[in-house]
Amino acid sequence: MSHSIRHLRCFAFCVIVAAVTASACALTSKAEVVDVRYFSPERIESRRDNEDPILATRTTGPNGSLEVRLGRVSSGPNLRERIAYRNTAYELEYYEDLRWTERPETYVRRELGRSLFETQGMRRVLSGSAPTLDVEVIAFDELRLKSGRAVRVQLRAILYEDAGVIFEDTLTIDRQVLGETPKIEAVIAAMATALDATADQVALKVQKALAPRQITAPMAAAP
Repeated sequence: MSHSIRHLRCFAFCVIVAAVTASACALTSKAEVVDVRYFSPERIESRRDNEDPILATRTTGPNGSLEVRLGRVSSGPNLRERIAYRNTAYELEYYEDLRWTERPETYVRRELGRSLFETQGMRRVLSGSAPTLDVEVIAFDELRLKSGRAVRVQLRAILYEDAGVIFEDTLTIDRQVLGETPKIEAVIAAMATALDATADQVALKVQKALAPRQITAPMAAAP
Protein backbone atom coordinates (compact mmCIF):
# COMPACT_ATOMS: atom_id res chain seq x y z
CA MET A 1 0.00 0.00 0.00
CA SER A 2 2.78 2.40 0.94
CA HIS A 3 4.59 1.48 -2.25
CA SER A 4 1.53 2.50 -4.31
CA ILE A 5 1.27 5.81 -2.46
CA ARG A 6 4.93 6.57 -3.03
CA HIS A 7 4.47 5.73 -6.71
CA LEU A 8 1.50 8.10 -7.04
CA ARG A 9 3.37 10.87 -5.22
CA CYS A 10 6.33 10.46 -7.52
CA PHE A 11 4.09 10.56 -10.60
CA ALA A 12 2.30 13.69 -9.36
CA PHE A 13 5.63 15.39 -8.61
CA CYS A 14 6.86 14.65 -12.16
CA VAL A 15 3.66 16.08 -13.66
CA ILE A 16 4.00 19.30 -11.61
CA VAL A 17 7.66 19.72 -12.58
CA ALA A 18 6.82 19.20 -16.27
CA ALA A 19 3.98 21.78 -16.11
CA VAL A 20 6.15 24.38 -14.35
CA THR A 21 8.96 23.83 -16.85
CA ALA A 22 6.61 24.24 -19.82
CA SER A 23 5.15 27.43 -18.36
CA ALA A 24 8.61 28.86 -17.77
CA CYS A 25 9.62 28.10 -21.36
CA ALA A 26 6.48 29.74 -22.68
CA LEU A 27 7.11 32.86 -20.63
CA THR A 28 10.76 33.19 -21.54
CA SER A 29 10.44 32.32 -25.24
CA LYS A 30 10.12 35.22 -27.65
CA ALA A 31 6.80 35.57 -29.49
CA GLU A 32 6.92 36.12 -33.24
CA VAL A 33 7.02 39.86 -33.94
CA VAL A 34 4.85 41.15 -36.79
CA ASP A 35 6.47 44.03 -38.65
CA VAL A 36 3.46 46.31 -39.27
CA ARG A 37 3.68 48.85 -42.10
CA TYR A 38 1.44 51.93 -42.35
CA PHE A 39 0.20 53.61 -45.54
CA SER A 40 -1.85 56.64 -46.58
CA PRO A 41 -3.73 56.90 -49.93
CA GLU A 42 -3.48 60.68 -49.95
CA ARG A 43 -1.17 62.29 -52.48
CA ILE A 44 1.83 64.22 -51.24
CA GLU A 45 2.10 66.43 -54.34
CA SER A 46 -0.45 69.13 -55.08
CA ARG A 47 -3.65 67.86 -56.72
CA ARG A 48 -3.88 71.03 -58.82
CA ASP A 49 -0.82 70.04 -60.82
CA ASN A 50 -2.65 67.06 -62.35
CA GLU A 51 -6.34 67.79 -61.98
CA ASP A 52 -8.77 67.85 -64.88
CA PRO A 53 -9.29 71.46 -66.08
CA ILE A 54 -13.02 70.77 -66.29
CA LEU A 55 -13.08 69.86 -62.60
CA ALA A 56 -10.95 72.91 -61.80
CA THR A 57 -13.69 75.29 -63.00
CA ARG A 58 -15.21 76.88 -59.94
CA THR A 59 -18.97 76.68 -59.80
CA THR A 60 -20.73 79.93 -59.00
CA GLY A 61 -24.26 81.00 -59.71
CA PRO A 62 -25.87 84.43 -60.02
CA ASN A 63 -25.94 84.76 -56.22
CA GLY A 64 -22.31 83.73 -55.69
CA SER A 65 -20.79 80.40 -54.70
CA LEU A 66 -23.01 77.37 -54.27
CA GLU A 67 -23.52 76.51 -50.61
CA VAL A 68 -23.43 73.03 -49.08
CA ARG A 69 -22.88 71.49 -45.67
CA LEU A 70 -20.61 68.43 -45.54
CA GLY A 71 -22.44 66.25 -43.05
CA ARG A 72 -21.71 62.78 -41.78
CA VAL A 73 -19.10 60.61 -43.51
CA SER A 74 -19.32 57.10 -42.08
CA SER A 75 -18.39 53.49 -42.77
CA GLY A 76 -19.24 50.05 -41.46
CA PRO A 77 -17.20 48.17 -38.82
CA ASN A 78 -15.49 46.22 -41.63
CA LEU A 79 -13.51 49.29 -42.70
CA ARG A 80 -10.96 50.22 -40.09
CA GLU A 81 -7.17 50.63 -40.07
CA ARG A 82 -6.41 47.12 -41.35
CA ILE A 83 -6.11 47.10 -45.15
CA ALA A 84 -8.78 44.89 -46.73
CA TYR A 85 -8.68 42.80 -49.89
CA ARG A 86 -11.07 40.53 -51.77
CA ASN A 87 -10.28 37.25 -53.48
CA THR A 88 -13.96 36.69 -54.32
CA ALA A 89 -17.00 38.89 -54.75
CA TYR A 90 -18.38 38.10 -51.28
CA GLU A 91 -15.39 37.36 -49.05
CA LEU A 92 -13.41 40.12 -47.35
CA GLU A 93 -9.98 39.44 -45.83
CA TYR A 94 -7.38 41.60 -44.12
CA TYR A 95 -3.60 41.91 -44.20
CA GLU A 96 -1.99 41.08 -40.88
CA ASP A 97 0.93 43.46 -41.31
CA LEU A 98 -0.50 46.31 -43.41
CA ARG A 99 -2.46 49.23 -41.97
CA TRP A 100 -3.92 52.57 -43.00
CA THR A 101 -2.66 55.45 -40.88
CA GLU A 102 -6.31 56.47 -40.35
CA ARG A 103 -9.74 55.01 -41.05
CA PRO A 104 -10.82 55.15 -44.73
CA GLU A 105 -13.77 57.40 -43.87
CA THR A 106 -11.29 60.04 -42.66
CA TYR A 107 -9.49 60.05 -46.03
CA VAL A 108 -12.84 60.24 -47.85
CA ARG A 109 -14.02 63.19 -45.76
CA ARG A 110 -10.83 65.17 -46.40
CA GLU A 111 -10.89 64.42 -50.12
CA LEU A 112 -14.54 65.43 -50.38
CA GLY A 113 -13.69 68.70 -48.64
CA ARG A 114 -10.95 69.41 -51.17
CA SER A 115 -13.14 68.57 -54.14
CA LEU A 116 -16.18 70.53 -52.96
CA PHE A 117 -14.63 73.61 -51.41
CA GLU A 118 -11.21 73.94 -53.05
CA THR A 119 -11.53 72.48 -56.55
CA GLN A 120 -15.21 73.28 -57.15
CA GLY A 121 -15.11 76.45 -55.06
CA MET A 122 -18.37 75.85 -53.20
CA ARG A 123 -19.01 77.63 -49.92
CA ARG A 124 -18.85 75.45 -46.81
CA VAL A 125 -21.84 76.08 -44.53
CA LEU A 126 -21.41 75.29 -40.83
CA SER A 127 -24.73 76.61 -39.50
CA GLY A 128 -28.02 77.81 -40.87
CA SER A 129 -30.05 76.54 -43.78
CA ALA A 130 -28.21 74.76 -46.60
CA PRO A 131 -28.33 71.41 -48.41
CA THR A 132 -26.43 68.70 -46.51
CA LEU A 133 -24.28 65.97 -48.03
CA ASP A 134 -23.98 62.68 -46.12
CA VAL A 135 -21.69 59.92 -47.41
CA GLU A 136 -21.26 56.27 -46.45
CA VAL A 137 -18.04 54.47 -47.41
CA ILE A 138 -19.12 51.03 -48.64
CA ALA A 139 -15.85 49.73 -50.11
CA PHE A 140 -12.21 50.72 -49.77
CA ASP A 141 -10.61 47.47 -50.87
CA GLU A 142 -7.98 45.81 -52.98
CA LEU A 143 -9.42 43.43 -55.61
CA ARG A 144 -7.49 40.31 -56.57
CA LEU A 145 -8.93 39.52 -59.99
CA LYS A 146 -8.07 36.84 -62.53
CA SER A 147 -7.00 39.63 -64.88
CA GLY A 148 -4.74 41.21 -62.25
CA ARG A 149 -5.00 43.38 -59.17
CA ALA A 150 -7.24 46.43 -58.81
CA VAL A 151 -8.73 48.66 -56.13
CA ARG A 152 -12.27 49.84 -55.47
CA VAL A 153 -13.71 52.88 -53.72
CA GLN A 154 -17.49 52.81 -53.38
CA LEU A 155 -19.50 55.62 -51.79
CA ARG A 156 -23.18 56.04 -51.05
CA ALA A 157 -24.02 59.76 -51.25
CA ILE A 158 -27.24 61.52 -50.29
CA LEU A 159 -27.85 65.28 -50.67
CA TYR A 160 -30.89 66.59 -48.81
CA GLU A 161 -32.53 69.58 -47.18
CA ASP A 162 -35.62 70.20 -45.07
CA ALA A 163 -37.94 69.84 -48.06
CA GLY A 164 -36.59 66.38 -48.87
CA VAL A 165 -33.89 64.48 -50.74
CA ILE A 166 -32.28 66.29 -53.67
CA PHE A 167 -30.39 63.23 -54.93
CA GLU A 168 -28.97 59.94 -53.69
CA ASP A 169 -26.64 57.67 -55.58
CA THR A 170 -23.99 54.96 -55.19
CA LEU A 171 -20.72 55.71 -56.97
CA THR A 172 -18.11 53.03 -57.62
CA ILE A 173 -14.63 53.69 -58.99
CA ASP A 174 -12.23 50.83 -59.84
CA ARG A 175 -8.61 51.41 -60.76
CA GLN A 176 -6.19 48.84 -62.13
CA VAL A 177 -2.94 48.30 -60.21
CA LEU A 178 -0.03 48.74 -62.59
CA GLY A 179 2.63 46.07 -63.05
CA GLU A 180 2.67 42.31 -63.61
CA THR A 181 3.66 41.54 -60.01
CA PRO A 182 2.82 44.78 -58.20
CA LYS A 183 3.91 45.48 -54.64
CA ILE A 184 1.73 47.07 -52.01
CA GLU A 185 3.06 50.54 -52.92
CA ALA A 186 1.44 50.19 -56.37
CA VAL A 187 -1.84 49.19 -54.71
CA ILE A 188 -1.77 52.31 -52.52
CA ALA A 189 -1.00 54.52 -55.54
CA ALA A 190 -4.02 53.08 -57.37
CA MET A 191 -6.17 53.64 -54.28
CA ALA A 192 -5.09 57.31 -54.18
CA THR A 193 -6.21 57.74 -57.79
CA ALA A 194 -9.55 56.00 -57.13
CA LEU A 195 -10.13 58.13 -54.02
CA ASP A 196 -9.54 61.35 -55.97
CA ALA A 197 -11.81 60.27 -58.82
CA THR A 198 -14.67 59.20 -56.54
CA ALA A 199 -14.59 62.45 -54.54
CA ASP A 200 -14.55 64.47 -57.78
CA GLN A 201 -17.57 62.55 -59.09
CA VAL A 202 -19.52 63.24 -55.91
CA ALA A 203 -18.61 66.95 -56.09
CA LEU A 204 -19.77 67.14 -59.71
CA LYS A 205 -23.09 65.52 -58.81
CA VAL A 206 -23.60 68.02 -56.00
CA GLN A 207 -22.76 70.92 -58.33
CA LYS A 208 -25.14 69.70 -61.05
CA ALA A 209 -27.93 69.24 -58.52
CA LEU A 210 -27.55 72.66 -56.86
CA ALA A 211 -26.71 74.98 -59.78
CA PRO A 212 -30.21 74.93 -61.41
CA ARG A 213 -31.84 75.44 -58.01
CA GLN A 214 -29.80 78.60 -57.39
CA ILE A 215 -30.76 80.02 -60.78
CA THR A 216 -34.49 79.46 -60.26
CA ALA A 217 -34.51 80.63 -56.61
CA PRO A 218 -34.46 84.41 -57.40
CA MET A 219 -37.23 83.95 -59.97
CA ALA A 220 -39.40 82.14 -57.45
CA ALA A 221 -38.80 84.85 -54.87
CA ALA A 222 -39.64 87.74 -57.23
CA PRO A 223 -43.01 89.51 -56.58
